[in-house]
Amino acid sequence: MRTCALALLGLLATACGGNFSNDDLEFLNALPARTQLMSKLPRRLATGQAPTARALADKPIAVGDPSGLYAQTHEASERFNAALEGLLTRLERIRAQTPTTREPDLRIWGPVEDREHTGHQVRFVMTRREGFFTYQLQYKPRGQGVEDWWSFVEGTFEAQGGLREGTGTVSLQVALARAHGFDLGGLASYRRLDVAYQTREPPLRVQMDFVPTGLGRAALRYTYREAREGLGEMTFLLEDTAVLPGNQRADLSVLSRWTQAGDGVARAVATGGAIPPALDVTQVECWDTRFGITYFQRGWEAGSEVGHPSACPDVSLLAR
Repeated sequence: MRTCALALLGLLATACGGNFSNDDLEFLNALPARTQLMSKLPRRLATGQAPTARALADKPIAVGDPSGLYAQTHEASERFNAALEGLLTRLERIRAQTPTTREPDLRIWGPVEDREHTGHQVRFVMTRREGFFTYQLQYKPRGQGVEDWWSFVEGTFEAQGGLREGTGTVSLQVALARAHGFDLGGLASYRRLDVAYQTREPPLRVQMDFVPTGLGRAALRYTYREAREGLGEMTFLLEDTAVLPGNQRADLSVLSRWTQAGDGVARAVATGGAIPPALDVTQVECWDTRFGITYFQRGWEAGSEVGHPSACPDVSLLAR
């Protein structure tokens, strides 16, 4: 067994270095890459104040106005990417390290002292069975036995093709970590953060679920898809949003699609709240590469149409 001063999770200040076998690389390539899974929604250049997200209220709209649904999509994309960044960066750092334990279908990194959580040890464990990988990032109090290891991050990957092609899951066990005294910041009101993805065929798909503790917090889901042609899609929920005149509120389900150049189209549908079931509370909005409105229509408001549908980009590939 080889040992090395590893630091996992943001603790990898010291790298062991060393040679990787082809078998080591098969294990390492079963870990998800954040850059592969992150949303690639084009961003507005920092040339001025970004548009604010517009609630679906009774406001006059004109072609060229900043797109409110693009702004909402941008905010959702940023939240989605921030969660992936925090979760997957931890796993990616392991690729720079050689395993401390090697067996035919097992790799272990560590255990070592945890520099962020004084009094704890940390290790990373991966197993393989016929192309199916499982892994856990685990902690235990210093001096405790092997039965006291608990998993902060749990994941799976089933290889189904080329390099990093297949299906996988990653879960952050938020409630369990909180029970062990870990500070998780804005995630503290959730029980888990679950990510499921497929990279075996286009379009790539990533689903992210913030699972609540059940104490009045709603579940949140983000779904991202990406096609080879640079087309992207984000589905997300806007909770408790002003929709109609009089500030009637409801949840909005938003489906946004965009091209590699940045122009796009979004459809927002209101559900629940005080919205009459027979009322078509749908808003369609298209934007150009400068994120200005090219087409706009509210389903509940006669005469609200601005621009022409022909100004919207062709994103039909993602509808298949």
